[in-house]
Amino acid sequence: MTVRETIDPNSSLWAWLAFDLWFHRTQRNLSLAQVARIVKATRGTVSNWEAGRYRPNDDHMTLLDEAWNTGGHFQRLMYYARTGHDPDWFKQFIQYEKSADVVRVYHGKTIPLLAQTEDYALSLLRAAGRMREAEAETRARMKRQEILLRKEPPYLWVLLDQEVLESRVGDNAVMRDQLGHLLKMGENPRTMIRVVARSVGWHPGHDGPLQIYKIRSRELAYAGAQIGGRLIEAGDEVATIAIRFEQIGAFALSRDASRELIEQTMRTYE
Repeated sequence: MTVRETIDPNSSLWAWLAFDLWFHRTQRNLSLAQVARIVKATRGTVSNWEAGRYRPNDDHMTLLDEAWNTGGHFQRLMYYARTGHDPDWFKQFIQYEKSADVVRVYHGKTIPLLAQTEDYALSLLRAAGRMREAEAETRARMKRQEILLRKEPPYLWVLLDQEVLESRVGDNAVMRDQLGHLLKMGENPRTMIRVVARSVGWHPGHDGPLQIYKIRSRELAYAGAQIGGRLIEAGDEVATIAIRFEQIGAFALSRDASRELIEQTMRTYE
């Protein structure tokens, strides 16, 4: 069975889009190469769309709708796939993370994944009762951090609440190493780590964690929730979350003042 044959159009709007791309092409007895010429892409790219591995953009769907006279079918399906909830969103989220040029992240209760040490991640997962998968999940998290080791790593902007520095995960040694890791990361000119002091009180980040990824000229966002997050790929919500990040940042200490606070807190774990 091919990868494309495993696509269930009832599983998500993205799967429906992948299925319809294959269905409409084969109904017209067109090859992958012929469709590739219509949408100005490669044959392999079209094949990956139909297998659900890659996602097309609006320009591709506009060209297809015009060529096949669908009345805008693929453009509408693309719109709803982007703005709706995808049950399998995490796989695409990881792909976007790997390609990101800029990552902006706020996480109110713990150190964000891309800034976690291995011991902190392992302790955090064990504290959450995820004993069975803790080691495998920790390895997966460390693997995701490899984007920071690229020849041209993404710009990483992290906002933290002061409570994150003071909320002990694991023992003192784990926290000391974790805060030391933050300080080391902050030495990279592509990384900005700033802290929102406790004295600020309520701020927009109290509504939940968020992330914004920029991939070339495109922005997308992630909004966290108790039992799962939501990937937002288009629409006004992406802009709203980006504004929310800036609002939180307006309350944060400067880069240098944040560093001083991290160093001060680090000494409490000696």
